[in-house]
Amino acid sequence: MKKIFLSLALVALSVSAFAQLGVTALSGKNGYFVGRGSYDLSFIPGLTIAPNAAVYKSDNMKDDMYQVGLAVEAKVPLWDAVRVGVKGAYTPKRNDYSNYFYEGYGKINLESLLFHIVELDNLTLGVGARQTEHKFYNPDYKVGETDGYVSLGGTKGGFDGSVTYTRALNFSHDRGVSSPAWLDVPGFAAVTGGYLKYAVGANLGYTYKIIRPYANYTYLKTYNNTATDNLALGATVKVGIIAVNAAVDRNDSRQTFYTVNGGISF
Repeated sequence: MKKIFLSLALVALSVSAFAQLGVTALSGKNGYFVGRGSYDLSFIPGLTIAPNAAVYKSDNMKDDMYQVGLAVEAKVPLWDAVRVGVKGAYTPKRNDYSNYFYEGYGKINLESLLFHIVELDNLTLGVGARQTEHKFYNPDYKVGETDGYVSLGGTKGGFDGSVTYTRALNFSHDRGVSSPAWLDVPGFAAVTGGYLKYAVGANLGYTYKIIRPYANYTYLKTYNNTATDNLALGATVKVGIIAVNAAVDRNDSRQTFYTVNGGISF
């Protein structure tokens, strides 16, 4: 079975030197649609505040789903090698389900911390934890989920790469008979359902003048579904403030996804 996704992304219009609006839309078969928007504000040096929102639609769901959130990230005073952040979001009741999450994370520039002993540029280690509170209405019960993740990325010459490992650490109650209707899968622009067990993602790219070919691999396993993996091969071309991206994704169930993105950055 073959599915085609067309994704149009726009990073548009900075109202000042310290603000940026981003909008992403993804559509597919059976009325599938995911739209995301964010607005990054950096009116205080070293501090970024980013309200965001998302919508998720499908013919397989009775009601459309929505999410609103906020992220805040800042440099640690007197220590530019470290950034810390918090984020959270709320998904109102739809399809007998709702949730909210809050998350804390840190990023450490290892290159600066190791006094440039490691011959990599922008070698960054990230760690974080997220608490999600799932609420089901039919039958009525709640489940708290704690996830942790670690990431490592850097650049060398024209190459850039990163790896990310995410794992569910704890559930406050038995997961019951129902599955969450909203799950952001690492490495995908799509939204799916289920309880995350663990996910591993890796990205490798090479920039030569205006073009960056890349490969992205994601392996995902949920508690209520079989494991799946996805390989994306694509390229981004950037000329001035305009960037265009195209990719072909292939997963282990032999489904093929085509993605096209365009953007303007300031």
